[in-house]
Amino acid sequence: MTTSSLLVWFRLCAVLLIGLAALCVAGCDSPGGTIREIRTNLDYFKANPSAPALEKLEKAFVKIDAAIKDLEAKEDFAQADLFRRQAMTLRYEYRAMRAAFIKWSEEQAAKQAADGSGE
Repeated sequence: MTTSSLLVWFRLCAVLLIGLAALCVAGCDSPGGTIREIRTNLDYFKANPSAPALEKLEKAFVKIDAAIKDLEAKEDFAQADLFRRQAMTLRYEYRAMRAAFIKWSEEQAAKQAADGSGE
């Protein structure tokens, strides 16, 4: 190989690596990534229930809903339906945990109010 052909080959490799990196970055914001993010956040919320964790989950659900609408706009109905079903399953789990957390929070607030007024 000559020096000029090696330079062309290295440039081609650089372009391919940059393209691959761009695909990886773009893939992180995919609906599948958002579903994984929701699952991770649900698992975290189970272990550490808190209001900020609820907010994070709600933002992730808004994000997946927007991704599903984008898929529908692109007329990729099979993918949209797949992610909608996964999101619905996760949303049911989220709503059950949120209801239990809110009920527990209200009980704790009532208990603290009763303890505070009894002093």
